[in-house]
Amino acid sequence: MGVPPRRGVRVLREAETSADPLWQHCRAAALVLPASAAFSHETAAHLGGWSGPMRPEHARPLSPGRSTPVGTTVTHVSVPAGPTRPRAKGIRTHQVTWRDGDVMVRGGLRLTSPWRTWCDLGATGADEVDLLILADALRRRYPRDGAARLAARLEQWRGGRGVNRLRRVLALSRDGVDSPMETRVRLIFRAGGLPEPLVNHQIRLPHGGPLHRPDLCWPRWKVAADYDGGHHFERDSDAAVISGRASNWRIRQDQARAELLAQEGWTLRVFTAYDVFVDPDAAVMRMRDALIRAGARL
Repeated sequence: MGVPPRRGVRVLREAETSADPLWQHCRAAALVLPASAAFSHETAAHLGGWSGPMRPEHARPLSPGRSTPVGTTVTHVSVPAGPTRPRAKGIRTHQVTWRDGDVMVRGGLRLTSPWRTWCDLGATGADEVDLLILADALRRRYPRDGAARLAARLEQWRGGRGVNRLRRVLALSRDGVDSPMETRVRLIFRAGGLPEPLVNHQIRLPHGGPLHRPDLCWPRWKVAADYDGGHHFERDSDAAVISGRASNWRIRQDQARAELLAQEGWTLRVFTAYDVFVDPDAAVMRMRDALIRAGARL
């Protein structure tokens, strides 16, 4: 037996290293919570895997500054309004009124639906960028009706806390966004006054074959922008190449794509975490210059 994650609950030692710590923590908490309770807010976003479903290595915790490592983290739990309100160390309880579809079961745990979770986070003051990242991620995860379901739950939220912030965020969200960093790049360009780009629009060769699907593009001027994470710059060791691995295949693939785009009259600008977090003004200037050179009047 291992260390008890909660008083009166013990976990097999082999499970301590095999499970996601937050899942383990919540499974233990669920044993002492009322049956009507559901994990919610940041806890539900993590359990549901909704904050960055396509490229989780780029995701960061929602509402930075309020999250702490598992073991000392606050676990958010929502329960129907009433006289019973669970109280335990490390649990923050929210009394709510459930609507149809607000609660789902995943991995044996009750948690708020992604649509309810998004509204709850808006009500408790989550950063608007984080809310937009989550909205984009949900629209990517549920391409058929993600936007409609966000809008429908927001309509039910009328009069609720944070409704105006959530409306602004929903208006800025887009379908087809592949990662949180793509959302951030798009926001930087928007704040810099650049025209609205298309998201993950397929560029085709003259014969109709696919050429590239850039993160953002302006087809009118044949200008595109990609966000490249660190994995785009990884180089293989000599030993890996000798053993048969294709040398620096991603770098070579990116270079070949850029050359083909240039042959077809496209201008591609590539951005990294430095552009997003350190010098976004320079990123806007680079993108603005590319658009102007291509004929945009800005």
